[in-house]
Amino acid sequence: MGILWANVATKTIWLRSLVLLLEPKLSTFIDSLVDTTSGLLIMLSTWAIKNTDTFKYPRGRARLELVAALMCSTIMGVANIMMIIQSVESVDPSANLPTISLIVGGCLAKIILLTVCYRHGTPSSRILALDQRNDILTSVVALSCAFIGDYYWVYADPIGAICVCTFIAISWFHNALNHIPMMVGRRAQQEYLSRIMRICIKHDSHIKCLDHVMVYHTGAEAIVEVHIVLDEHLPLRIAHDIIESLTKTLTMLPFVERAFVHGDYRCDGDWQI
Repeated sequence: MGILWANVATKTIWLRSLVLLLEPKLSTFIDSLVDTTSGLLIMLSTWAIKNTDTFKYPRGRARLELVAALMCSTIMGVANIMMIIQSVESVDPSANLPTISLIVGGCLAKIILLTVCYRHGTPSSRILALDQRNDILTSVVALSCAFIGDYYWVYADPIGAICVCTFIAISWFHNALNHIPMMVGRRAQQEYLSRIMRICIKHDSHIKCLDHVMVYHTGAEAIVEVHIVLDEHLPLRIAHDIIESLTKTLTMLPFVERAFVHGDYRCDGDWQI
C-alpha cells in the first residue's frame, strides 16, 4: 500500500512538470487519467483479495491480481496509441528551470520506486514497475525533444512523442500477451517442476516413485498435481499422513497456489481419468 501512495505522489509531481513543459494538452490528460485508473485497479484488486468472503469465493480470488494486470496493460497500450495520434500535432515547448527540476526530481523518485517494485515480484508490483520505467523514459524524451524542438528543429517534439509512445504501447501490449497464457493453463517453469519432483522424492522413504507430476498456471501462482506410488500394504493412517504432509509442504512453496497429492499403489498412468 505504501508503494501505491508513493506512486500517487510521484504521479502528481510528474503530471505537474509535464503540464508546465507541454501546456494543457490532451495527451497529458489521457496519460494522467490512465495512470490513475491503473493504480486504482491494482489497489482495488489487492483490497478484494485481502478481504475475500471465503463462503462466496472459496478459491480463485487471488487471480484478480492477474486480471488487473491484464486490464492495466490493455488500457495503457490503447492510451498510448491515442497519444501517438495527438502527437502528430506540433508542440510548442517552453522548458524552464523549475520545470526541469520537477522532472528530474520525479525521475529520481521513480527510479527508487522502480527498484522496490521489481524486487517485490508480484504481478501488481511488476505493472507499477513497468509504469515507472515508462514514465522515466517519457520524461527524458520530453526534455530532450523539447530542447531540440525549441532551439533546432520544431518537429523534434512530436516525433519524439510518437516514438516513445509507440515503444510504450508495444511494451504494454507485450506485457498483456505474456499474462494471457498464465490464465489458461500454461505449464510452469522447468525449475519449478524439478524442485517439486525433488521434494516429493525426498519427502518420505515410503514413496516408491512418482506416477504423475504436473505444474501449471491458471493465475499468477502455480497449481501442482502429483500422484505418488506407495506400498499397497501400507496402513491407511500412514498413507494419509504422508499425503497430507506432502500437500502442506508443496503448498508452502512461494510459487504454489494449491497442491493436489494423490496416493496410488502402482504406476499405471491413470491421471487422465
